[in-house]
Amino acid sequence: MSKYNICSVLVHAKQNMIDSVKAALESQQGVEVHAKSDDGRLIVTVEDEYRKQVGDRIMGFYEIDGVLSASMIYQFSDDEFNEQEIIELQSTEERMSA
Repeated sequence: MSKYNICSVLVHAKQNMIDSVKAALESQQGVEVHAKSDDGRLIVTVEDEYRKQVGDRIMGFYEIDGVLSASMIYQFSDDEFNEQEIIELQSTEERMSA
């Protein structure tokens, strides 16, 4: 079963530390910085299989030197079977019953 979790986060960093905060964020697995402004705002996405790990990672942003705030803007998770997984499951069941 596919598990997919993604959150968008607005991170506000000290203006003189934007580049170091961006580098620290991007060094983390599943974290991508999509945009940054001169006043210290960064648009970030966090992806992981498990919701708790996404939440823990976002809370960990506060431990990065220079981060003033991190606000989750959007969250999506999908725990449903996708079409390919259904086909693979049916194929496996057919082989097992033969």
